[in-house]
Amino acid sequence: MHKLRYFLPPLPDFAPGITDLYHPRLRLIAVPRDNLHITYDFESLVQPVVDAMFKKAGRDVQIQENYVAVPVHELQVTHIQDKFKEAEIYPEDISLDLFAQQSLRWGDLLE
Repeated sequence: MHKLRYFLPPLPDFAPGITDLYHPRLRLIAVPRDNLHITYDFESLVQPVVDAMFKKAGRDVQIQENYVAVPVHELQVTHIQDKFKEAEIYPEDISLDLFAQQSLRWGDLLE
């Protein structure tokens, strides 16, 4: 996202200052396992992030069997809905507010 110059369809054009690229929101989607090529132990590595999203929202959401939870940048959600019809997009309250350039490996999760 750091080299973003303009938004590609299906994203609408945003006026400068409308989207805060310094404070993006991490959203949650789930994708059928068969549609992914998973390397390493992705699911256990991402689980603390998913748990933090549930804690912030004050509720858990059931991930369908044979689906994998994937955190995504909030600006990717429109493209995912358009191009990956089988992906489940979870409500906006299942999210985390982050700082741009924050590493999920090293950054502290915000409360």
